[in-house]
Amino acid sequence: MRLEKSLILDVVEEALSAPSGTKLYGFENIKGVGISEKIINGWLTLDPSVTVYVAAKVPLNEIQEEARVPEKIGGVPTDVVEIGEIDAFPFKGRYRPAPGGVSVGHFQITAGTIGCLVKKGGLLCILSNNHVLANVNRGNPGDPVVQPGPIDGGHVPADSIGKLTTFIPIDFTNPNAVDCAIAEVQSKLVTQQNQALGKLKLPVVPAQLNMLVNKCGRTTQLTRGRITDINATVRVGYGSSGTAVFQRQVIVQSLNANPFSQGGDSGSLIVNEANQPVALLFAGSASHTIANPIQSVLGALGVTVVA
Repeated sequence: MRLEKSLILDVVEEALSAPSGTKLYGFENIKGVGISEKIINGWLTLDPSVTVYVAAKVPLNEIQEEARVPEKIGGVPTDVVEIGEIDAFPFKGRYRPAPGGVSVGHFQITAGTIGCLVKKGGLLCILSNNHVLANVNRGNPGDPVVQPGPIDGGHVPADSIGKLTTFIPIDFTNPNAVDCAIAEVQSKLVTQQNQALGKLKLPVVPAQLNMLVNKCGRTTQLTRGRITDINATVRVGYGSSGTAVFQRQVIVQSLNANPFSQGGDSGSLIVNEANQPVALLFAGSASHTIANPIQSVLGALGVTVVA
């Protein structure tokens, strides 16, 4: 399979200049382009194709008309392949101001994710999980919180971004409703923007069965999923701390073969397709993600979302 170099350059320029999206399925949905064998129903055809790599592969009618990849470019058939977001793991890096969706943690843990900004009275805080900001009940108000989290290179005091303010204790004897905490921050060190989701919208909304959702997290970054349960009771392991039961939880499954979340994504904010907060991610297995309903989190902490 050989194509002229000039043709490759032409199709790269043409494909990457075509309008296309992740939220509206426009240009930003196109993540790359190459020349490879066309695959049909999982089989290699030995025929060359211009392969357009997209963050999300969706039905044609969901893509803006001007953003659709043509059947041929330069006379060569095209193939659209879902690749997800391609990043050099930037969500584990240091950000000032720090957005939602990036690495953070209590100075004695590994790392989790900043959910969003919230207000408690006159205090501006970041929202995440108890086990991210308060080290599974071991933290004390005033403890330093670093961005990025310690496993990603965060150190005290150079990378301190805030201090633990309030957390809801995790009960290992009785059922729980939330795994959440807040840390007070200075406004100059943070931003309302989310690293992949952009600007959040209000009001927050309740989770609904089959609702399509997105999240941005420290480990798996931007992922899309579907809510499959809104009233689940689950047992969650916290390592040496024990196992805790949570009631009235939200369960999410990925829309593709890649996981919706992995370790380090704890604390991620889950939003609907209008970017309204729905739930706070805190646990998961290889196939399912568990989250607290956002109303339960905000009510328990006595905070409001800043958007």
